[in-house]
Amino acid sequence: MEQDIVLDENDDLIFEDGDFKIDASLTQDVGIILRLNQGELKSDPLLGASIIRLVNSSVDDDELQTRIKLHLQRDGKDYEALKKYITLNIKKS
Repeated sequence: MEQDIVLDENDDLIFEDGDFKIDASLTQDVGIILRLNQGELKSDPLLGASIIRLVNSSVDDDELQTRIKLHLQRDGKDYEALKKYITLNIKKS
């Protein structure tokens, strides 16, 4: 199980006993990857599925799933193991 520094619902650091809180981080990591826009992460400028930008776009479900799969795989995540936990509720106008 992956562990890392844990963030709260506003992506702020959580402190516990005067230090960063460390806990399971897989779902947090996936959420960050899906929200990141390409170019925002200095260590890997190509990582970022840009899901938020797609909310009102004409992207279809297949393209969206492909984008998610590629970006999770780029970070070493197993998309097939994670896909049942990823729920996308994108409402198109």
